[in-house]
Amino acid sequence: MTHSRRHALATGLGLLGASALPAFPLAARAAPGYPDNVIKFIIPTPAGGGHDTMMRVIGQKLTEAWGQPCIVESRAGASGAIAASAVARATPDGYTLGVSYSALISNLVLQPAQQPYKLADLAPISMLALTPIAIGVRESLNVRTLDQLVALAKSRPGKISYGSYGPGSGGNFVGELLNMAAGIDTVHVPYKGEAPALQDLIGGQIDTAVVSLGGVSRYPGKIRALAVASPTRFPLYPDVPTFAEAGFPDVNMPGFGALFAPASTPKAIIDKLDAEMARIVKLPDVAPKLLELGFEPAGWGPQKLSSFLAEQLALTQKLVATGRIKV
Repeated sequence: MTHSRRHALATGLGLLGASALPAFPLAARAAPGYPDNVIKFIIPTPAGGGHDTMMRVIGQKLTEAWGQPCIVESRAGASGAIAASAVARATPDGYTLGVSYSALISNLVLQPAQQPYKLADLAPISMLALTPIAIGVRESLNVRTLDQLVALAKSRPGKISYGSYGPGSGGNFVGELLNMAAGIDTVHVPYKGEAPALQDLIGGQIDTAVVSLGGVSRYPGKIRALAVASPTRFPLYPDVPTFAEAGFPDVNMPGFGALFAPASTPKAIIDKLDAEMARIVKLPDVAPKLLELGFEPAGWGPQKLSSFLAEQLALTQKLVATGRIKV
């Protein structure tokens, strides 16, 4: 990790010390028999959703490899803060792990004093998957490309609306990144989830929605996906360009699902989990299932994950400083 990235994480919010990764005691070593007990994955979303399904698929493969049961426990609420706090407070022995998403960063920027955790409380293990965020328009708007949408928004400042799955959500951030990059003024309409935003988009109450790529692609003939805020196109929807390909490279803020352990978890345990996660998410009978859920398998290790978090933190701080994001 570069010095600037370490500095962003260490000083941007006073969240981390000199390194984005936790400092492991020299004497810390994995227990000789690890794992010899049940491994618990805490997820920040309700049971039955995408994160739940993803971790059950991964957990089954881990059980097959290690011979130990893996369970998934939902600690939904407070934009992931409840789950993150539960992982941060757990014993650092490799038996309680947690999945986090983009709210892990945005919570700490938008409402730092109210969060029961810090990034320094968590040890990065693996970026399991990226979850692409896209902008979709209702077909009746007669817009076929992002350029056409930008032109329409410029001709009607403050009149074109975009829905998202909540204030301070990834969709909200991507919508405001586009406003900044394109020099337009579209109005944010937050919803309590993706489904009601998409229904209002189809019904004509809003003009666009910035939600999951799978969401905006689910209604052909009613909603048209214009661009995805990820570095590359999503394999299942190869016809949807990235914002960079459409001329707006600054609009690059994918959602994600990353695995963490409590800080001070022995490095040997982190390394063992990292290696297994990188293997499992790319398995031929796992990767297609993740893609169907809207997750693009990644399998990045702790260092790359930490660099990604530093970049997302800097981008989030930049947006919040403009006053465009309000909770």
